[in-house]
Amino acid sequence: MTDKIHVFQITKTLGGVGMYVRRLVSAMDKSRYRFTVVFLAEGSEEMAADVNKIEGVNAISIPMKDYIDPFSDILICLKIAKILRSEKFDIIHSHTSKPGFFARLAAIGLDIPVIYRPASFAFHENAPRSQAVFYAFLERLAARYLTKRIQLVCNGERELARQYSVGSDDQFVVIHTGIDLHPFEIPVNRADVRAEFNIPPDVRLMGTVARLVEQKAPSDFIRAAALVHARYPEAHFLWVGDGPLENDARALVQLLGLQDVFHLAGARNNREIPAILLSLDFFVLSSHWEGFSIAVLEAMAAGLPVVAPRVTGAAEAIVDGETGLLVEIGDVDGLADAMSKLVGDVNLTERMGVSARKRAESEFPYAKMLDRIENLYLDLSK
Repeated sequence: MTDKIHVFQITKTLGGVGMYVRRLVSAMDKSRYRFTVVFLAEGSEEMAADVNKIEGVNAISIPMKDYIDPFSDILICLKIAKILRSEKFDIIHSHTSKPGFFARLAAIGLDIPVIYRPASFAFHENAPRSQAVFYAFLERLAARYLTKRIQLVCNGERELARQYSVGSDDQFVVIHTGIDLHPFEIPVNRADVRAEFNIPPDVRLMGTVARLVEQKAPSDFIRAAALVHARYPEAHFLWVGDGPLENDARALVQLLGLQDVFHLAGARNNREIPAILLSLDFFVLSSHWEGFSIAVLEAMAAGLPVVAPRVTGAAEAIVDGETGLLVEIGDVDGLADAMSKLVGDVNLTERMGVSARKRAESEFPYAKMLDRIENLYLDLSK
């Protein structure tokens, strides 16, 4: 094949999925592929401008509201349809529910194979029943008539799709998210990193990197931290990320008397995250639903044990009792007990951290993910 394969990527910008797409189009071989990327979100201009700097990539920003707005959403579909008809595309690779649905509607009438990567289905395990049924119905229709392949990030997501009769086995392709290990191999001065957050260099420190949104359940982490603080008053806690629940989180920290030990660091540049993770003793995920958490993989790459609920994908990333500890979703007491176990046992924390890094190296290297995505592209572009 002499012509480059032209891939149309579409995603929302917020959270890990935007960075997933940025890293993907940056890493793919530009002698074989070129990309047009549409970022959908309010304030997506900055991400599009950054991605436009990558050779062989044309990035476009289209503002999109998080909620359903029929008039605005129809206009977005028309804009996407116009882009899809403006030049020849070989593959459409769509990410997350709303952008994925828009892309498939906009592609009606075009003979372009569509890959849909939900990242986390809208009918996840914590979704209200009425919401789950409604979104599963839409996903079922789109999968049957408008989708060539459904790229799932873990086997748990495939089982969820089967449960709701979304897609078929011949459409499913499970590709675990990969992680670039190199940034987590650069030495850092833990004391200097901690000093940026006014955290003493020698205390036990656990933390997370996540947006302050309902999905990530920051109140569970804060309430668990209060229980751990009662047992280990010298331990500290760090939350890196901003979001609409920031004021609520700060109020809860104050209410529970954690203002001296619980640090809300706000959003940080992605280049800062490896050093921050390397300054922790272990990582905590408090989410009520996930697809396959990139933050967990980054923590493992940093050699950190992970305490997490049994959300979709967690048991595929974390080996309970070996690379981390799993608890039930929404179980604040269980989360606190697991955190306390690692706070109180330095040797266990170190052993689990070594095992977590080895698992990241063997099971989730970025090259393995890229190879599988490239095979998918080549298969659909024949």
